Amino acid sequence: MIGFFALIFLVNGIFIYKAVATFDGLESDNAYQKGRTYNHMLEAMEAQKALGWKAEISTDGRAGEGAHIAVVFTDHAGAPLGKLKVRGGFWRPVVSGMDQSAEMHETAPGRYEADFRLAAGGNWIARISAQGANGEKFVQEKRVIIRD
Repeated sequence: MIGFFALIFLVNGIFIYKAVATFDGLESDNAYQKGRTYNHMLEAMEAQKALGWKAEISTDGRAGEGAHIAVVFTDHAGAPLGKLKVRGGFWRPVVSGMDQSAEMHETAPGRYEADFRLAAGGNWIARISAQGANGEKFVQEKRVIIRD
């Protein structure tokens, strides 16, 4: 009976040693620097919230045939926001190397559009970023499904 418990303690001791000796506690490279930049991200999010801008992202299309992204920007009063510098794109969260981005063009007051040719259907993230005349910055993402 004592031998059984001694074996359990020995095996547990080996597992504890392996766990402590092989894991340094960091799950990503440059964790410290990423942690420091997180506060800057929070500040940028608060500044964006203070702008009062809203963006309505819409997408359509099929993989291989062409995908379309459109975004309508409005201010806190609901008026269209024109003359922004807008960049939009599609980011593939499950496969690297398929991301695409392009400048979006204003087609109506506050409405910006761009076309893309995506190689595969499935789960994508539509990402837009805009900059105002006075340097204001706005970023928004929307998860979308592109049909095959």
